[in-house]
Amino acid sequence: MIGTCTRLISIAVAAFVVGTIPALSAGPISCGEKYTVKDGDTLSDIADRAYGLSNKWTLIFYGNQKQFGNEPLLEPGNKINIPCISASDKKSVKISPAGAPTDQEPPKIEISRIEADINLLTADDYRPFTDRALPAGGLITEVINSAFELLDENGDGPKFKISWVNDWSSHLNPLLVGKLFDMGFPWLSPDCSKYDQLDEPAQFRCEKFFFSKPVFEILVVFFTLNDSDFQFATDAEAEGKRICRPVGYFTFDMDQDGRNWVKDEKITLVRPQSVDECFRLLESREVDAVALNEFTGRAAIKTNKIEDKIRVIERPISLAGLHVIIAKTHPRARTFLHYVNSALSRLRETGDYSKIVDRHLSKFWGSQDET
Repeated sequence: MIGTCTRLISIAVAAFVVGTIPALSAGPISCGEKYTVKDGDTLSDIADRAYGLSNKWTLIFYGNQKQFGNEPLLEPGNKINIPCISASDKKSVKISPAGAPTDQEPPKIEISRIEADINLLTADDYRPFTDRALPAGGLITEVINSAFELLDENGDGPKFKISWVNDWSSHLNPLLVGKLFDMGFPWLSPDCSKYDQLDEPAQFRCEKFFFSKPVFEILVVFFTLNDSDFQFATDAEAEGKRICRPVGYFTFDMDQDGRNWVKDEKITLVRPQSVDECFRLLESREVDAVALNEFTGRAAIKTNKIEDKIRVIERPISLAGLHVIIAKTHPRARTFLHYVNSALSRLRETGDYSKIVDRHLSKFWGSQDET
């Protein structure tokens, strides 16, 4: 996974940089159809022609992640999906009270009886991934719910419960390390193969936890003021800047690949208690940029009604996978992880995974368009 992420980041960066050669075709593009990439196309240009807003380029990115493992997304001649962002543009999917799609029967998974219940831990304020105010508790919550329901399809799988503790900083230690809960989500995995280059919190994750296969991959980007001179064409341009990321959020991407922004104090890292506070600090020019995953950042911008003040820098800081984690000292750690990984794989095979992701991303982007 980590090796894949590194490769994807380089591909993503190349794809997002505005090209110097104009695209051969500048006509409108219809969503829900395949588009053939032409020489000079950029994701921003394609998004502008499909949605009327170039800042929705990441919607196309998330709709075409399968291609990234094989070749650059914007290779001329590639056929890419143009997702629709309105729920009315998609086939409706009936949802059961527990949040699992019901329009088709999922294949059966053969498992042995697990006697112990599985208690999973998450928290609010991580939109669109986990938040009880969102449908089905958010994108990742619904994926986890649906995956575990596949395990229990015949009534012989683990009985599971999702608990919400709204203090992210307490999840890893003491709640998961102390086995007060069995598993937690969604958490990002550092590159543990580069252990000596990681900061202490990232080393702690490598030492103490096993990670599932990625449930979802996210772009982490910089948000800054429209009139700011902050740029991020190279890593060096972040040095000397005041960067905000809330307490409890990971920072290992700031040190990866030799950046050492935090480790060598090349940046001033500001860590308030909330995402909203980061953006208040940005508004008051007490920080130069906010570093967050795109979705959480955009949701906060919308909530605080500062869309006209903020811009997103297209070059990503990182591409990171969200995982289910479990303490290495948990007596059933490898067994539980096996079931989670198996269920996630089968959820993708049924097509339900894509439906869940499409539905939540469509709702997210639809909410961004609301005035």
